Amino acid sequence: MSIHPGMKMLAAVPVLFLAVGFSDSVILNKCGLKQELQTGLTLPPNMTDVLAQIVCHVQLTSNFNTSAIKTITEPQNSGEHHGSRKGRSARSRGKDKGRPSRKVTPPPHLESAEDKNEVWTLYGLFQLSDHVVCNSSTQSHSLNLCGLTCNQLLDDNISDDLACIQVLINKMTGVIPDPETAKHIRNMISLIYQPECVNAKASTYFADCP
Repeated sequence: MSIHPGMKMLAAVPVLFLAVGFSDSVILNKCGLKQELQTGLTLPPNMTDVLAQIVCHVQLTSNFNTSAIKTITEPQNSGEHHGSRKGRSARSRGKDKGRPSRKVTPPPHLESAEDKNEVWTLYGLFQLSDHVVCNSSTQSHSLNLCGLTCNQLLDDNISDDLACIQVLINKMTGVIPDPETAKHIRNMISLIYQPECVNAKASTYFADCP
């Protein structure tokens, strides 16, 4: 049975579509990303193990896939908040011993932004947030620290991803006057310095890299 030339063209369209879709992403590996970071980032002298911690984060979250996307609830910088809350509670127990506890619930219109769990979409190799580093079509109030559309973090060109990581590192080592902006940036950085990676050492993590 012969196939009409037009049918052959239609049959080729899905294959072409798939090829185009996958050509915009790439899967890296630990040693390759290490080299990219060494070339693309400028780190302070006291941050020699940061490369290992960043690559460990990438391995756990995006599995080195430049087109990875995930939605999460905004993380909280739990170490800082829990520490201050614990200290305050301890002082209150000592000072107000014997008094009945009383919980005051603020009216809905006085609830702070911190009481509301915002949804973040994380993009690309480093899983960067649309609330903090880039602007997406679904997010209208992003800080957009890196001056990017979020789709720019999904292709196989990671130069803009690396530049964005550099921005976060610079913010982390600098002073941020606005408390709300500082909170979001700390929460973004807390994702990269997650518990599984915070103690990663370059000497051991990259031991099998040339």
